[in-house]
Amino acid sequence: MAWCFAAASGEFQTTDAKLTAAQRAQKSTGAVLYALDGASGKELWNSGKTITSFIHNGGISSNDSQVYLGTYDGTVYAFGFPIEH
Repeated sequence: MAWCFAAASGEFQTTDAKLTAAQRAQKSTGAVLYALDGASGKELWNSGKTITSFIHNGGISSNDSQVYLGTYDGTVYAFGFPIEH
């Protein structure tokens, strides 16, 4: 099975230039990582409320059987996934 990953950033987006970065951070929620079946696009798993900060200018990376995600508060989350041998 081919795995694909996507994330919802949780970052509060606005066109209100009066909001400071701290105010936007306060209105943001935790990011959510999604694992998807690469062939069908069906959701296989999500991180739920495990991630407590949002993603800002970051991305997802992976190697071997781990996927990594860094958040605004400086935390790096690592999630394992099964690989075929």
